[in-house]
Amino acid sequence: MHFIDGALNFVNLYVLQIALAASFVLYFIYGRLDELSRNAAQNTAATLVVYGLNLYVGVAYVHDLNAGAQWIYDQLHIPHIDPALWNNAPIWLICVVGLVAVDFCDYWSHRLMHTRWGWPTHAAHHSDTHVNAFTALRIHALEAFVMTTSYLVLLTWLQIPAALPVVIAVALLHNMYVHMDLEWDHGRFKYLVASPVFHRWHHADVPEAYGKNLANLMPLWDKLFGTYHENGVFRGQMGALSSGVEDKNPFLIYVYPFREWARLIQETLTRNARDATPAEQPEADTAARQSG
Repeated sequence: MHFIDGALNFVNLYVLQIALAASFVLYFIYGRLDELSRNAAQNTAATLVVYGLNLYVGVAYVHDLNAGAQWIYDQLHIPHIDPALWNNAPIWLICVVGLVAVDFCDYWSHRLMHTRWGWPTHAAHHSDTHVNAFTALRIHALEAFVMTTSYLVLLTWLQIPAALPVVIAVALLHNMYVHMDLEWDHGRFKYLVASPVFHRWHHADVPEAYGKNLANLMPLWDKLFGTYHENGVFRGQMGALSSGVEDKNPFLIYVYPFREWARLIQETLTRNARDATPAEQPEADTAARQSG
């Protein structure tokens, strides 16, 4: 328990400093002058507000959820891996298994959120038009709940929830890295470890990139399941302005899921009442933006 608390406290205390340091590195060493531009500052400010709103919503329930998942497994007698399997396993191996398991869950959760009804949950993350290390922190509480719940349940089945702190720390640091404006593609290892070139295409506001490069850590999942996209370094428009998602107003970003679901419900009810066909949906339907 103290280990988990320590990991979460580390994330809360140092993650903003790491993101800021990453921006300075890009500015002073790699000459990315837009890292300190007005657009970057406005987007970062919005991200920090969203991050502040999520700070406890996204992590405070981890202990209870982990205990609850274990209780459900015990009460329902759902088969799970024998914890003794890990008794003699080195901690690094347990953490690697945890990272792969979490990334597999994240891929499918991420894919679900790139559907018409799932998109509002994920739109906040794509709203940033200046993608950098801070973008990793721009997620809606609803997305944090979906993603974290999925892999906590899996780790409980694997009987290695103790690996969660290391998994969270490594995944977050890597997630910050892949959002940075770096022309690195990892060469022969590009399918094993996601690179900035790979992931920044995921944030590209162009049709060819919609719903592509969904893996957070291992692009192998995209390669296996048909969502991999590779076309060099992307230098175009980032974000999701074409979907009507605000980039600099954190409050509009935060209420977007509820407004969008209300619109989708109203649209569905109207279409059903008129016995319309799918072809009659408005061109602005965000399904096109998300499914690719």
